[in-house]
Amino acid sequence: MKRIDGEQPYCFVSPLFDHTETIVIEENTSLIGFRMKPGVHISEKELLKAVTKKSCQTEDIHSLLDDFTNINHATEEALNCLSNHVNSVKQAATTLGVSTRTLQRLIYNNTDRTPNYWFQLARARRTARDLCKPIPLVNIAETHGFSDQSHMSREIKRWFSISPSEIINRPDMVRQLTDEGYN
Repeated sequence: MKRIDGEQPYCFVSPLFDHTETIVIEENTSLIGFRMKPGVHISEKELLKAVTKKSCQTEDIHSLLDDFTNINHATEEALNCLSNHVNSVKQAATTLGVSTRTLQRLIYNNTDRTPNYWFQLARARRTARDLCKPIPLVNIAETHGFSDQSHMSREIKRWFSISPSEIINRPDMVRQLTDEGYN
């Protein structure tokens, strides 16, 4: 939701971005976002129509999101498995009792991303959160299954557009990484 002082709020559904985005806004403008679970299906037209009727108040949007979104429970279970410290997509498929190909179809059909995408994103978020702990970077890299510290640094930069040391020094990034989200 975008609010400009003195104007009617503008509501929109943004796409899933593959990396962090910097957004520049004008003075007297604020943005309020609602993070959805991966794989959620949004009845976008109906949601935006209902939000417009309710005058786009933040409190109303939470209940409307429940009314106009749904998630495939098999997809949710698969994404949770991929994010919970499995070592590979193949291991996740085995844990779920399906073939790797079935897992790939399920995830891709419901998220427009591959299981490997979600596996790597979850690993990057867990790793980035650990950067704030007093642990040597080489140990963090090893803990999260990177081949070495350089590999970890490249992946952090790829996902978050900043280096591990920059994450440590940016309270806004640390706050984002600890917010609820896919991990």
